[in-house]
Amino acid sequence: MYTLQRTGELFEIREEALGAGVEKRKGQALWREGSSWAPAARRPLYDQWKSFVETGQMRGPKPGALLLDSWKRCRDMAVDPSPRSCWDFTPVAQLEPFASHLRELTRDIEKKTYKAIQGKNLLITMTDAKGRVVRTCGDRETLLEAEKLNFGPGANWAESSVGTNAIGTALIAGRPVQIYGEEHYCRSHHAWNCCAAPVFDPHGNLWGAFDISGPVSSDFSQTFPLVLSATREIERLLFGTYLADVEIKSRSLVSAVFDAVLTGVMTVDECGRITHANQAAEALLGQEAGGLRGQRADAYLGFGRYLARQKEDPACAEPMTLSCQVNPRLTVRASPVHAFVGPVKHTIVTLVESHAVHPTPRRERPGDQDSGPAARQFGGVLYRAPAMGQAVQRARQAAQTPSTVLLCGETGTGKELFARAIHEAGPRAAGPFVAVNCGALPKELVQSELFGYRGGAFTGAVNKGRTGKFEEADKGTLFLDEISEMPLEMQVNLLRPLEERSVVRLGGSQARPVDVKVVVATNRDLAELVAKGSFRADLYYRINVVRIDIPPLRQRPQDVPLLAEHHARRLCREFRLPYAGIDPAALELLAGHSWPGNVRELLNCLEYAVNVMEEGIIRPEHLPSLPGGGQPSLPDAARGGEAARGGEAAGTAFKLENVAAETIREALSHHGGNVSHTARALGIGRNTLYAKMRKYGIYSY
Repeated sequence: MYTLQRTGELFEIREEALGAGVEKRKGQALWREGSSWAPAARRPLYDQWKSFVETGQMRGPKPGALLLDSWKRCRDMAVDPSPRSCWDFTPVAQLEPFASHLRELTRDIEKKTYKAIQGKNLLITMTDAKGRVVRTCGDRETLLEAEKLNFGPGANWAESSVGTNAIGTALIAGRPVQIYGEEHYCRSHHAWNCCAAPVFDPHGNLWGAFDISGPVSSDFSQTFPLVLSATREIERLLFGTYLADVEIKSRSLVSAVFDAVLTGVMTVDECGRITHANQAAEALLGQEAGGLRGQRADAYLGFGRYLARQKEDPACAEPMTLSCQVNPRLTVRASPVHAFVGPVKHTIVTLVESHAVHPTPRRERPGDQDSGPAARQFGGVLYRAPAMGQAVQRARQAAQTPSTVLLCGETGTGKELFARAIHEAGPRAAGPFVAVNCGALPKELVQSELFGYRGGAFTGAVNKGRTGKFEEADKGTLFLDEISEMPLEMQVNLLRPLEERSVVRLGGSQARPVDVKVVVATNRDLAELVAKGSFRADLYYRINVVRIDIPPLRQRPQDVPLLAEHHARRLCREFRLPYAGIDPAALELLAGHSWPGNVRELLNCLEYAVNVMEEGIIRPEHLPSLPGGGQPSLPDAARGGEAARGGEAAGTAFKLENVAAETIREALSHHGGNVSHTARALGIGRNTLYAKMRKYGIYSY
């Protein structure tokens, strides 16, 4: 099969492979001819056409209304009927987005249709909704004739450009059209016959046209059913694409709604297996992200009683309250989902934690968690402060596009949580989320870790080779944390993948396209590093596309009580400890601290508190000594005599047990979160430092 293609101002004919199952044959019809084609019996005579284009009047019998209306439109638009080629062209590059979609959609249809017309001196043409030719293919001899008319990619085949023709007239009439010989308005097309049908999208809008054309001497016996069949198939594929898109958007919307609410929500199938669970449900049942999916509901809930009821009475639509084995304080309700026809297939399960009422009377206090705006959630990020709301709003918008995101914030502000939330809020939520700590990558392994390597690329390489982080994140999100810690000489390796979204494996030569959204994070001022020469300017400009500054905890004090209450409850649930709340005096102390270690420091403080609290209530004496400026004081009056001595003893024990952890935190803070510099200052290896950080629950963001 040959195609007519446009390069610059010229056309050229190229041969394309037909693919498996399509045999090249010349001069032999592939369809059995039912009847001969005799266009002369239905087309007007030349003198009728000449009379109309010269005077606007017809001699003898008038042609059909569709053709006559088309001629009148051409005359009203002052279309030149004299012999000439098409002069109205759209640059091929402007048609490329539509052309790519069309090629992907119609590849098999084109091959099947060409198999039917091969050797009949015909060609296939496809256009967009405006009649601009996107693709022309067929027998070589016919394409040579088409080239004389400029009947190729970019040409405008609307009536306003080339007069009456099957493509342009079909697009206006909205129905299949056959135009023979002198029925064409322009004299140069009288030697051609054509048959075209419009293609409509699922919304009923014009999408394009499918046409079969050829010289008047060609065999047109089967063109009409071929055009109709191809058009129907294209419309069917368009509808399938539309349904798939709707399904993806619907799933994304449902997933976003599920994860946006603080109530735990799960869906369970008719076999009692969990098919989906939002983040709140996973947290309430003490599971990691994705840990509930596929498990049996009765491993956590009294679901067997519900299944037995539905089996006995499938039409029952009443919700049922269930028990929870792993967290008895949860209120669990199962509600059947009924279809229009057939039995119940799924069940919606909601999980709500019963809140204990604290007997302490409420009073106004700084940072009261119930004052100000309502609490909101973005993935795993919980917030109330307007400053955080602005960052979240920008993150939500950035999640919908493939643009690179740069997250800037101090250590402990939750940059990885933000990155995960961006991933889960966007169209790539179903794809992988791959996190890479650039500061932990040895200089010698940066290329192989990020881009992979071919088998035998270096000593010790796996024979089959290995994919890198960029390829692992294909169709998902790649999170590059601590980008400022990547060695300067290695930063150049990121330029091309970020610019072209393709990678070349170590030891290879073939560029592999990757469809990834890149989120980059740093706790340092990259512009300052660029000025000092320790960070590449060209890399900075590639990653600084959508910058999001995450405010430190000291700039959003109203979030402290909210986060404290949320994480204290979560920790007690994970440790299977009773929880009755945080004393107001303790909340005041927490709200008054400057939190130089941000959310990570707050979490460590709360984890200590839940380990030493009594009767499920966190009081001032249960809070550890908080390092850094603005540390809260714990006066004796707040503690009481014996409580004060007990609190001091607990604080001393805590300090002795965690002196190593405090030393590491201070060193990390001093070195701006740089793990390599911290390990060197402490006189230990980097791997040893990472092990100690994991042991003491110290995380670098």
